[in-house]
Amino acid sequence: MLLDPELHAAWTAQAKAEHGPVVGAIALCDDAARSHEHDRALYQGSEWAKVLQACLVAWAATDDQAHAATAIRFFTALIDDLDDIGDHRGGDEAARRDSGYAIRNLGPYTALAYDWLHDAPGMTPELRKRARARWKAWLDWYRQKGYRANTPGSNYHAGYLLAATTIAIAQAGEAPGDPLWNEVADKMWKKDMAGAFARGGVLEGGDWPEGWQYGPFSVAEISLGARIMRRAGVEIPGVARWLSALMRHHVYSLSPNNRVFPSGDLEEEQPNAPPGVMTLDAIALGDATPDDKRWARGELSRLELVDRDSLLYDALAGVGDKPVLPPRASWPTWYVAAGTGTLFARTRWDEQAVWFVAACHAAIDVDHRHPDAGNFVLSRGADDVIVDPSPYGTLSTLTSNAPTVASGHLPKDYLPSQGSWGEKTSFDFTTQRASGVVAARCDYSDQYKFQERRSDVPDALRDLVMIPSADGRDAAVIVVDRAETGDTDRSMYLRFRTPGHFALDGETGTATVGNTKLAIASIAKSSGKAAIGVPSQKDCFKEGTVRGTCDAARFPITDYRLVVAGPKPRAAHVITATDGHAKVATTPLSGDGWAGIALHDLREASVVWRTGGSGTFAYHAPPGTHVILDAPEKAGTSSVTAKHAGDQCAVEVTAGGAIPARPLVVTLDSECNVTADPEAATTTPSAGTKPSSARVRSPRAGCCGAQTAPTSPIAMAILVGFLLRGHRRKQRTRQ
Repeated sequence: MLLDPELHAAWTAQAKAEHGPVVGAIALCDDAARSHEHDRALYQGSEWAKVLQACLVAWAATDDQAHAATAIRFFTALIDDLDDIGDHRGGDEAARRDSGYAIRNLGPYTALAYDWLHDAPGMTPELRKRARARWKAWLDWYRQKGYRANTPGSNYHAGYLLAATTIAIAQAGEAPGDPLWNEVADKMWKKDMAGAFARGGVLEGGDWPEGWQYGPFSVAEISLGARIMRRAGVEIPGVARWLSALMRHHVYSLSPNNRVFPSGDLEEEQPNAPPGVMTLDAIALGDATPDDKRWARGELSRLELVDRDSLLYDALAGVGDKPVLPPRASWPTWYVAAGTGTLFARTRWDEQAVWFVAACHAAIDVDHRHPDAGNFVLSRGADDVIVDPSPYGTLSTLTSNAPTVASGHLPKDYLPSQGSWGEKTSFDFTTQRASGVVAARCDYSDQYKFQERRSDVPDALRDLVMIPSADGRDAAVIVVDRAETGDTDRSMYLRFRTPGHFALDGETGTATVGNTKLAIASIAKSSGKAAIGVPSQKDCFKEGTVRGTCDAARFPITDYRLVVAGPKPRAAHVITATDGHAKVATTPLSGDGWAGIALHDLREASVVWRTGGSGTFAYHAPPGTHVILDAPEKAGTSSVTAKHAGDQCAVEVTAGGAIPARPLVVTLDSECNVTADPEAATTTPSAGTKPSSARVRSPRAGCCGAQTAPTSPIAMAILVGFLLRGHRRKQRTRQ
């Protein structure tokens, strides 16, 4: 496995360098040979797995039998021992710890050592026989009782997958009658993983559904396993496409200050996660395209990422062409990771960009995900201004920036949060236009499905529109929330969370975050009064905490919050992020059956939506960029005409024509001449707008009531809690 003449030659050359993973592996193996610093297994064999990896690399690079002997010593410890070398308390049940988590430390590296050192002194026939017996006991148990044994996209499955793969190949020809190879090749890879890589699969788009606290090691294990399988003669469809998506997800998910949108559980006491060395190792060592490999190595160098705990992966990733930085400046500025329903968009490719992320997806059968369809975050340069501070293991929508309404049939302690059974929740459209405008619509009405009972919320819709300044350094985000709850007491709950300290003046909240002035103002709402919240809890596990009402934050924040009464709650807000000197003025717009907001100074732009009616949509707004959220359509298109009406344009939108309708984005010049704003290029095959026939419901209508802000400048279920508690400690020992 892996160790061919080319790799041997590359590592031999790298062993003579001043530094690098091969040099580090040699140093670690030497230290393990002459000291007892590594005799404790630490977390479920993690220390021994680390040393064994290092010694295998050291031996392969130097042919030094001393390294082989040290490797066999730690191989034997993983096979026989539990906590201390020589304690003989491990054995057949060692892999059962923590529902089988330990197999990712025990299986892959003992199999690799068995393969590489098969005929080395010390690797006796009796030791090999004992290893095969251990492997059979571990895999037989995991197959039947191991956690997430059949769930691609979960970190447990990734560890089990690599263990089964390496063991099947290592013992080939020496375990007669063993069906493991066929199971690994035909079921685990050609069926399960090929399905996860495919269009519509859970890994499409390169995101990790459990989030990036758990993603880096998992994707590296999958990539290494796929490389090993290919060299064993098994082609796995979709691997190169997945690794290419992983590369792009890395690039787009980085904020301007080089932090990763977590997309799930995170224990870091800051908004976003550090970039993962193992994520980039996965691309560089795997069966990716030559460009993707070079770009991954370029990012490893640029971000100065190393991993001293997994030197095998780093050493494999370090072999190949000279590192090259991804050509960001020539890439589109938006991307959608379809597997998790996450939109990434930015205004420019430098540290002064405005970076916007929004998420909307049905329930995914993995752990560490939150009930937060419609969630979004916003950064301006190095300043993370709208953040998701959700604590590890949250089961509450209120810890994020996602909207929610109170269901009438979810369990009482879930309320008012979204549930975990939705099957139809998704973006209705995602787009970035040539003008830089970003728009997305999240239909989250199915989030209130309860087990097999259909949702009791007919409509729940969030529209997000980001309007950037001409230079892309400032932006406004218009957030339009509409729902039907069926009862006055079933309200809509909104949170916008920032690490700054909000001050509230009427319906406008302002805060300063670094060099950014953040302002949130109500445009219109059907009821309710804005308030400022300051969460006092850091997690949702305190005795007496009701899961659905928890608004804890893992780091200090304040939030702008609003409760809007049912049965048809409506609200719209403008969020601006500027340098504090830029002028941002707004004018509420309204008319018969429609409402909207006009932006001035930052950019001349208007966003409008229906409040009632159907058919032809007529409104008036100033010249500039117009974003029409509820345009009448035929086969997904509309027609727009406009004429002067004083200092504004009277606009009429009809179904059918040449302009994409969802959303309809056009530019009206000073003479009210209409020009379509075409969609910006994207590398995402599944981005864009659903076909009209795919929509679950007809277009929504209705926002908002008569209350408006001043025109002054705008400043799973039952088991999850149990399982999450058991998983809290894993990350600290894995990455």
